[in-house]
Amino acid sequence: MPTSELTFFTNPKSRGRIARWMLEETGVPYATEVLEYGTSMKAAPYLAINPMGKVPAIRHGDNVVTECAAICAYLADAFPQAGLAPPPHGAARGPYYRWLFFAAGPLEAAWTNRALGVAVPPERSAMVGY
Repeated sequence: MPTSELTFFTNPKSRGRIARWMLEETGVPYATEVLEYGTSMKAAPYLAINPMGKVPAIRHGDNVVTECAAICAYLADAFPQAGLAPPPHGAARGPYYRWLFFAAGPLEAAWTNRALGVAVPPERSAMVGY
């Protein structure tokens, strides 16, 4: 894994807090670039990093990682000395992946839908995954 400086791209009103927490847990230094919705987040320099124009993202040497769960998994593997994930071939790795991606998928969708007041029709409840 690269050992060069990490850059964290975020906005205070984003899910970037999750990635920042993980960055802090690694104990490694990183630079932060705060981007604004609709302007710097959609400008060419950032779109070269993340073509979707979303935050959070990290750049670690030549590696760019987007999406919170992917950033967390990447950082845990890039900095194993921090002890943030079970060993790659250990028995606990499966449950680790399960909960990491469950939180990023169905659980986050459930929280978002609840916050927005989205009511899933009972006959379609199997489609939402929560």
